[in-house]
Amino acid sequence: MDFNLIKPNNLSFPRKCLINFLMGSLSVLSLDPINFFVILFFTIPIYIFNFDTLDDEKNFHSKKIFFIKCFLLGMSFGYGFYFFSLYWINISLLIEIEVYYLLLMPSLLFVPLALSVFYGLSTLLLAFFYPRNIARIFIVAIAWTISEYLRISITDFPWAQIGHSLIHINAILQIISIFGELFLTTLTVIIFSLPLILILNKSPELKYTSLLTTLFVLLGIITFGLSRPGLLEGKTDNIEINIIQPNIKQTDKWDRELAQVNLNKLTSATIEMLNNKEASSDKRYFIWPETATPYLIDENLEITSDLAKNMSSKDYLMAGSLRREGAAVGNQSIYNSLFMIDWRNKIIGKYDKNRLVPFGEYLPFSQLLSKLGFLNFEQLSGNFSNGQGGMTVLDDDLIIPHVLICYEIIFSEFLHSYNQKTNFILNVTNDAWFGRSSGPYQHFSMSILRAVERGLPVVRVANTGISGVIDPFGRVIIKSKLNTEYYNKTILPQKTDVTFYTKYGYNPLFSILMLCFLLIYYSNKKLISKN
Repeated sequence: MDFNLIKPNNLSFPRKCLINFLMGSLSVLSLDPINFFVILFFTIPIYIFNFDTLDDEKNFHSKKIFFIKCFLLGMSFGYGFYFFSLYWINISLLIEIEVYYLLLMPSLLFVPLALSVFYGLSTLLLAFFYPRNIARIFIVAIAWTISEYLRISITDFPWAQIGHSLIHINAILQIISIFGELFLTTLTVIIFSLPLILILNKSPELKYTSLLTTLFVLLGIITFGLSRPGLLEGKTDNIEINIIQPNIKQTDKWDRELAQVNLNKLTSATIEMLNNKEASSDKRYFIWPETATPYLIDENLEITSDLAKNMSSKDYLMAGSLRREGAAVGNQSIYNSLFMIDWRNKIIGKYDKNRLVPFGEYLPFSQLLSKLGFLNFEQLSGNFSNGQGGMTVLDDDLIIPHVLICYEIIFSEFLHSYNQKTNFILNVTNDAWFGRSSGPYQHFSMSILRAVERGLPVVRVANTGISGVIDPFGRVIIKSKLNTEYYNKTILPQKTDVTFYTKYGYNPLFSILMLCFLLIYYSNKKLISKN
C-alpha cells in the first residue's frame, strides 16, 4: 500500500528517543496547573510520526532488535512525561530528608523509569499490528489506554494520565459517567493527533471514514455533555457543608509546642461557623482535614467538648485523626482515621483508611528491605495498618459520606459499596507535603473525576492545599486557593442517579475498544488484499 507522509527518515534511533523524551516532557504542560492542552496537538502527532519512521525500518532489523527499539521509543516518551509530572514526590521527601534521604535519588530517577515501562509496552503492542493509514491513530489510542490500565493495576498509582488534560473541558468530561476515567486517554490521543495527521497523511484509505466517524462520536459526546448537567440544575440537598482548612505547615503540624496553638485555630474557626446560622438546613457538617490534630481524638474527647457546647442536634463534626488499637506499645496497630462526633460529644462514626501511601504510611517489602539493610524501617514516619470497608456509624438512619482519605480519591475503581443513603464523597487530606508544586492542583482535579464518574458531589477538605466542593457534574461550587487559611460553607449539591460506570465499571469501555480493534484489523486486511 502506498504511504506518502512527511517523515524525518534521516534521524538516528538515539535522536528519535531524544525527540520522544522532549515530547513527553512538553506534554506535562497539558496537566494542572498550567492546563495548556493545545501543546498535545504538537507532541502526540510527533510521537506517532516517530513510530512511523521506526516501522518503516523494521525490515532492516531482526524481530528482536525491532521489538527492543519499539519498547525504548515508547519508554523515552514516558520517562520525559513522568520525570516532570511527578517531581512533587521529591518535595514531600525533602520535608523529612533525614528519614527519606535514601529514597530521594531512587524517587527522582527510578520512579519515572519504572512507570515509563508501560509506555514501552504500548509501543510494543503497536509492533504487532500497525496499519499504515490514518486508522493507526485509533490503534495507538487503544494501545495507550490498555497500557494505562495495566500501569494502574500493577503499580496502584493512577496519577499523571495523559487523559487528565481533558478534565477542565466539562462538555467532554461528562462521558466518564458512562465509560470511566480511562476513556479520556482514548479520546485525548484521537482528538489531538487527528488534525495534523489528517493534513499530512495523503493516503485516502479509511481517511474520510475515520474523520466522519470521529466527528460523529465527538458530536455525540459533546451533546451528551452539554445536556447532562441540566438534569439536576439548581437542585440541592438541605445539608450545609462547612470547610475548615487551617493551613498548618507540615513542619509545624507535629510540633509539641505548637499543638495547642494549632488546635485552637481549628476550634475557634469551627465555633465561629457554628454560631453563624444564616439559613435553615436539615443537617450541618463541620469538617476538619486529615490528621487535623496530633491528639488521638477518640482518647481525648475533651478537646472537642467546647465545640459540643455550641452544637445542636443537627450538627456533626467530622475530624481526621490517628487511632490506635492494642495495649502494648510494641504491638499496637495505628490507623489513619476519620471520626464523626455529634452534639453530645460522642463518637458515632468511624472510618479507617483502606489504601495506604507507599513509603509514607507503609514500606513495601519492609521485611526484605530491613534484612538487606537498605532502610531503617524504625525511622520511617509511617507504620500504619489499613482499614477494611467504608464508614461505620451507630445511627443507621444517618446519611453518611463515602470517606476517602488523602490519595484514595485518585482511584477510579476504588469506592466502598454503593449505598443509596450516601449523598456525597468526602475526601480529607493533607497536601502540605507537596508545597507550592503541581501536586495539590492535580490532586484536586482528580476529585473532579470521581464526582462525574459516580454522580456524587465531592467535598474536599485539606489541612493545606486546595479545599472545595464539586457538584456531580464536575463543576466547582467553592474552592480555596493553594496554601491559605480557608473557612467557607455551602449547601451540598444533590447527587444524580447511579451512573452507568458505577454499575458496570470498565467492561463496556474495553468491549468497545476490542470491537474497534477488530473492525480496524479486518478493514486493513481487506485493503491489503484488494491492493
